[in-house]
Amino acid sequence: MLFVFGFAASAFAIHADIPSETTASVASGDTQVTLSGEIRVRYDWRHVGFNSNDSQSETAYMNERIRLGIEAKMSPNTTGMIQLTSETDPAQADRDNMIGGGTTNGTANVSGFDQSEATGLFSKFLNGGNELKGQIAIRQMWIMHQGTGLLGIPAGIKVGHMPIILGSGLFLDHSYYGDDGIIFFMMPVKELEIDLVGLDLANGYFSTGTAATVTKSNHDNGYAFIANYKASPTTGVSFDTTYVDDQNIGDLSGAMGVYPDIHMWNFGLRGKTEVEGFRLKVDGEAQVGQLRQLATQNIDFKGYALQAGAGYTLDPVKLDLEFGYGSGDSGKHSRDINTFVTSQGPESTFGDPYRGVGIQGGIQGPYVYNYRTINAAGETFGGLANTWYVRLGGDTDLTKDLNFDAALFYLRAVDAITSQNVGLYNLLANPLTGAADPFSASNVNNSGYKAKKDIGEEVDARLTYKIDKGLITWVEGGYLWAGDFWRAVSAVTPGNNPKDAYTMRTGIQLNF
Repeated sequence: MLFVFGFAASAFAIHADIPSETTASVASGDTQVTLSGEIRVRYDWRHVGFNSNDSQSETAYMNERIRLGIEAKMSPNTTGMIQLTSETDPAQADRDNMIGGGTTNGTANVSGFDQSEATGLFSKFLNGGNELKGQIAIRQMWIMHQGTGLLGIPAGIKVGHMPIILGSGLFLDHSYYGDDGIIFFMMPVKELEIDLVGLDLANGYFSTGTAATVTKSNHDNGYAFIANYKASPTTGVSFDTTYVDDQNIGDLSGAMGVYPDIHMWNFGLRGKTEVEGFRLKVDGEAQVGQLRQLATQNIDFKGYALQAGAGYTLDPVKLDLEFGYGSGDSGKHSRDINTFVTSQGPESTFGDPYRGVGIQGGIQGPYVYNYRTINAAGETFGGLANTWYVRLGGDTDLTKDLNFDAALFYLRAVDAITSQNVGLYNLLANPLTGAADPFSASNVNNSGYKAKKDIGEEVDARLTYKIDKGLITWVEGGYLWAGDFWRAVSAVTPGNNPKDAYTMRTGIQLNF
């Protein structure tokens, strides 16, 4: 059963996901088939444990990914898309990387084959090498039809499994793997698009009860209304309202009878523009609703977030200054969830400030914090929850083929971790799966511990070189000067100061 706070979706800025450099061929009749693909190899090194006594916390990984997409344009009105991707290896430390390097030691059998098919004396000791590489999953499969016959205005429908994002992605960004859904869209005027979205996020059942087994069904659905007005290619405003309906999320009592439901609304309003080299953006999100039947009294959602940014292009340099705030929970109101709840993908971003208007402002999210570590609400890839930050970034082309990005982040928790924090401490452990709280009771209750909000300062940089058409290589890294907030995490020995976190990655990628 899949349950994540804050499921929602949008068609905003996503009706296709095809690289700009593609190879097209014409099939029988007027059908046009477009082939696209990607081959990526990356090498990763990191130290993100925060524990100064851990001499083994420096680790290195290799991973690879392939993607292959086919778009069939049957007519100017009807399009179909299939995209395959190499499947996630859950044993790898990077959940966003598709295939781990090398072969897992052991004799586990996969689809009738040993993980290693290597033979000889050396293989008796290592049992690695000479392997089939990964498995294939479906990232996209959808059909889209559009025209003017239905309502007399441009309109269409898109159905299947597709990348989904809401606004700039602060609340929900499922553009990495996608969701099953149906989108009806129409354009009453050229500048205005209206979307109605329905998502089937999860359907299943679970067994519950102590004296006898009882089967209960659960349904997780999301519905969204989006209005996106673009006065020009670089200026627009958008509004969306999303309703989350999660029924029977699990038996929390173990005795048949406590099956909570989630009914939550997320409202978003944003605007952005570019005028004579200046870029401006603002995004506000608010959440209401209830987590019902968890206890004798329902729990209310009251999270919110704000993001504002300004940038200026002084050719060839793009500069950006940005502020973001996602609410936390002090624990003073035990019947409220004041934290801004999110549903994200495995990417290092707090949302793209200029998504949908064709402006790229360089590095969008801290490379170490939230991507390599948990965030201040205890979640990896948790986004802007219990966090506020200021980012100063720069992006420039050093030569025609060489680009350099850099960003400096000042990061703070909205609320510190204390033993009284209902929203950020006592309820962080997952009551359905029994997953542990990432913060340590031993640390928080240690006599020398003082709750702090200082996450730290982080600097990130990325150097990208275009080798040939469609072929790039890069090196990127980040360093987080860890603040006292991290003394609460379970990886730090009680009473010790947290150690700085840092990481570096290089890779090569071919897109066609």
